[in-house]
Amino acid sequence: MKGIGLNQILKDLHDADPEIKKMAARALLKEIPDPAQVLSEVLKDADKPTATAIYDILFDAPADFSNIFHRATQDEDPRVRARAIRYLFRKGAFHPEDGIKWLEDSDSYVRRRVISYIFWLNDKSSLGAVARLCIEDPDESVRKDCLRLIAIWGSIEEVEQVIKALEDPSHDVRMQAVQTLKRLTGEDFGEPLGASSEEFEWIIARWQGWWEIMRERS
Repeated sequence: MKGIGLNQILKDLHDADPEIKKMAARALLKEIPDPAQVLSEVLKDADKPTATAIYDILFDAPADFSNIFHRATQDEDPRVRARAIRYLFRKGAFHPEDGIKWLEDSDSYVRRRVISYIFWLNDKSSLGAVARLCIEDPDESVRKDCLRLIAIWGSIEEVEQVIKALEDPSHDVRMQAVQTLKRLTGEDFGEPLGASSEEFEWIIARWQGWWEIMRERS
């Protein structure tokens, strides 16, 4: 009887109706002792609608499906990857070494989510990778987020990378770089917010000059 029930559930998982798919996923969680193993097999060959329905149900389920969502961090869809990383963070299964790896994701939204989770973890081992992204990432929002994180959890060790961000093509990133330097060093060469173009460039020059003096002394 259980075999027949499972066969029907698996059939319903592939129904064209998204609600039928979700009902089947819920039934699977309720009716069998190890749903993670069955769903892992289903997800290997599942089409997009089926996989989405399963992830939707598992995301809010009380049991821990971290293994399934860890594999989902490699999904071709960035929305699935972002949601999987969020799930792992919620379950306490977001590890710094994984976060550093996910900072290399091809999607900027995923990278920004990873940065926000690293922020809440306050993990010092991730700061090197974050500092590199503040000057290397192709998305200015990511670079700015990295600088914000460094401003809160960074130290004098990250100053050299932040100084490089003063040459960023984005005015907003350069502004954040100045604010980050003020926070890390305790120095203040002027408030960039509201400064004229000439005043802002003078502030940048003073920071760069300060850094040259610091390097010569070290």
